[in-house]
Amino acid sequence: MKPQIKRIVCIFWLLSSALYSGQDRQKELLKKADSLINSYARADAPGMAIGIIKDEKIIYKKTYGLANLEYKIPVTDSTAFDIASVSKQFTAFIILLAEKEEKLSLDDDVRTYLPELKSLPYKITIRQLASHTHGLPDFSVIKRIQGFGDEFRVTHSEAVKTMLNIKNFAFRPGDRYWYNNTGFMLLAEILQRIYKKDFNEILKEYIFIPLQMNHSVAVNDPEKIIPNKAESYKENGTVFFKSPLGQMEYGSSNIFTTLDDLCKWARNFQKPLVGSRELYDEMQRNTILNTGERVEYGLGLQTAKYKGLDIVFHGGGTAGYRSYILHIPAYRFSIVLAGNRSVFDGLSITYKLVDLFFGDKQTLPPSPKKKSYTQTELKTFEGTYEINPGNYLKIFTKENKLYLENNATPLTIMGDDQFNIPFIPTGRITFQKNTAILGMGDFEFKGKKVDLTPENTGTIDLTQFTGFYRNEEFNTIYQLVIEDNKLVATHPINPKIPLYPLNPTTFYSSKSIFGQLDFQYDKNKQIMGFKLSGANFSNLEFRKIK
Repeated sequence: MKPQIKRIVCIFWLLSSALYSGQDRQKELLKKADSLINSYARADAPGMAIGIIKDEKIIYKKTYGLANLEYKIPVTDSTAFDIASVSKQFTAFIILLAEKEEKLSLDDDVRTYLPELKSLPYKITIRQLASHTHGLPDFSVIKRIQGFGDEFRVTHSEAVKTMLNIKNFAFRPGDRYWYNNTGFMLLAEILQRIYKKDFNEILKEYIFIPLQMNHSVAVNDPEKIIPNKAESYKENGTVFFKSPLGQMEYGSSNIFTTLDDLCKWARNFQKPLVGSRELYDEMQRNTILNTGERVEYGLGLQTAKYKGLDIVFHGGGTAGYRSYILHIPAYRFSIVLAGNRSVFDGLSITYKLVDLFFGDKQTLPPSPKKKSYTQTELKTFEGTYEINPGNYLKIFTKENKLYLENNATPLTIMGDDQFNIPFIPTGRITFQKNTAILGMGDFEFKGKKVDLTPENTGTIDLTQFTGFYRNEEFNTIYQLVIEDNKLVATHPINPKIPLYPLNPTTFYSSKSIFGQLDFQYDKNKQIMGFKLSGANFSNLEFRKIK
């Protein structure tokens, strides 16, 4: 055999060997992935659909569990799930397409398109709506203050009508990052007004039809029929219950899609057939606050480093639905999943799959320097931390262990002042000087240590606070009454909320929707009303009406 031919044969053999070796490794990894996912699967429980996409090809699909417990209908790759906040990236994608068509600019004042908000004291840009830096209260929280939980029927038009009554900000736009649903709901409304079409029709024209996502739909009314829809479930111990979803606003949530369609959407990220790489780059670009602080959230997408890997991701959860999408752009690798059980299994599965496929490419953080604590050292973490106005995290020590108030299970040491919360999946607490950072999944909530010892409250005359109080923006009324010598907030729908004094003019509750009440007085020292603050809202005015 001639030398040249020998070289060609040798090169071919080496390439073939590498190819087969790579295929063998992938097969082995997929077997391990299947085993991992099977460890979470239950045939008699709500389930999940999971896909892995590599180099634009679906290399793995898995479904398990039931889409409907009553009729024993299994989850399949054509089961439709509400992907909740994963919907936000679709809205941001259309906003950027609209900018490319010169129908709007990200720096436009939203009052140009939503003149109902003209009384707001500051400009909000479209970019700020899409980056959660707008400062408007959260729609979901407002509905709960009104007495309407997830199960109550709320259409998109009703939701928008509610939020266009906003008169105040929680903070000046651009000052803070505060994740909530209001911004994306208003973006969908802006798109409907610009295109003069229903939001679902816009999605169909620009995304669903071009990508052949034929089983995807944005839903604006819970009474609409959705083919092959998975029911939503929550659990109490070993028993499952329906977890109905009635709030159906566009933009922030409520795209129903299937595993097959979600895989197509992930493939478009890897190699855009609709949009462009530049458009996705814009979605991923970190947000810069007015202070110059950088936030790892762009426009409907989050970014982070995970064990040295650059990842792009977003999760979603509403009622019992859960969803997640994660990309590792450097390796053209994506994971998508959707489920109908109100647990965090999907988050755990996603990152265990990343560890499985990229363990040899990860950079692990250094081992903790501090791995044990004396009782005296643990005492420095003890105290009360304000996570939101009126909402507190209380930490105490006992027998050389750290506990959360009202729970008998101790926190477990992760090291370097970080502790795992065993009874909250993905829960963790990191302590810094006079600060506790509560982590849950992709979210972190920072709380400052505070002193909850009431100031001069022993002689407070509670009768001065009793009466009816109305919030004009959202047309809801609470009555404050005295029961068992305590001030209690009552509402026609919501349960009673006990209130506790912080000082003679400020009360708090343990409820996120009714965190802290700051009473306001006129020049005659008569109570005019109170300002209510809590999780994802601030300074809602309630005027005393009688």
